[in-house]
Amino acid sequence: MKFVLKLTGLFALLSAMLFAADAAGTWKGAFDFNGASIPLVLTLKADGAAVTGTLEGLPSNSTEIHDGKLQGETLTFWVMTDYQGTPYKLVYTGKVSGDQIQFSFGTEDGSWGSQMTMKRGS
Repeated sequence: MKFVLKLTGLFALLSAMLFAADAAGTWKGAFDFNGASIPLVLTLKADGAAVTGTLEGLPSNSTEIHDGKLQGETLTFWVMTDYQGTPYKLVYTGKVSGDQIQFSFGTEDGSWGSQMTMKRGS
């Protein structure tokens, strides 16, 4: 019985890996902040479920993403940025679908948030 459970677990893991979305590449999008469109560029590298990369366009300029994970179609990570001298941790959750990612993101404490769609670019 233990063998069957282990085998089932192995098949589940392999299927998740085979059907995981492809997040690697350069993604471009913009979000609205106080009536201004803020363009962002996200550059990602994927190694299995682990995702690394940078986000450009926030006030802190280019910033490294932290704890990047891709589980199926769900991409999560966080970045540190600075706004008017105050540091903020922004948490991103996105759904990868083909050549676009639909993100919901905001401050860790939930005091501010936004949404944006990023498209794979060259």
